[in-house]
Amino acid sequence: VLQKAADQYAWNAGNPFIRGAVIQFERANGILGPKGASEGRFHKAVLHALFSPKAKADPWAWEWALVNKAAGTRIPERLSLWTHFQGWLWHTRVNTGVLGSTPDGTWPIYQRLPSTTMRGVFPVPVSSMTYAALEGQQVPQWAGSTLLQSARGVVNGHTVRWQPYNDPGIKWVNYFDDGRGIHYYPRARYGFPQSAGCVEEPLKSARTAYGLLHYGVPVTVAKAAFSASQGSTPSAIEGFPQ
Repeated sequence: VLQKAADQYAWNAGNPFIRGAVIQFERANGILGPKGASEGRFHKAVLHALFSPKAKADPWAWEWALVNKAAGTRIPERLSLWTHFQGWLWHTRVNTGVLGSTPDGTWPIYQRLPSTTMRGVFPVPVSSMTYAALEGQQVPQWAGSTLLQSARGVVNGHTVRWQPYNDPGIKWVNYFDDGRGIHYYPRARYGFPQSAGCVEEPLKSARTAYGLLHYGVPVTVAKAAFSASQGSTPSAIEGFPQ
């Protein structure tokens, strides 16, 4: 599964695995990008440090995070962590985005926060009649914001209304794809799509994952693959630890 993920990208500076390595180099050498964040780009400070005799080596073992989406099956969604020399290290049930709002692909972790506030809009599925009735209406870009946006939209072919949210105190956050992250979020159950696009974990699992992950770790999101003869057990998912 890791080889398949790596083969999806050309061997250039935009490759998420290479970007992850650069982010790790930035963090190991105390470098931040022009915007004050780890970018995984070859800006001047990175290039200068790379050729410096004082450059520090990567202190972390190589890791990879795999998020398997249930893809409409009864198999629970999972986050699994793999590390060099040890193989599959740990896994937990998670929730991905409703209506497929957590896309497939690979991205490196570029920001880590023990606690933060998350704001935005949640896609609530609506009928075509309700969608039409929302024409011209607006909602805040997040709960409490004075900035407005359209009250309706389309997510992966599904008509939705946007429900603003503003959630403080979101713990153990690992951002990997723009505003999407791996983090704790309180839910009654875990293992199926519920989020606005992030990968949600139970509290204890989120704390553990935060301690295992680090800057630059590539995060691959992929649909679960299994055969009907294997049933609906976690071991049936391609790439899962047995």
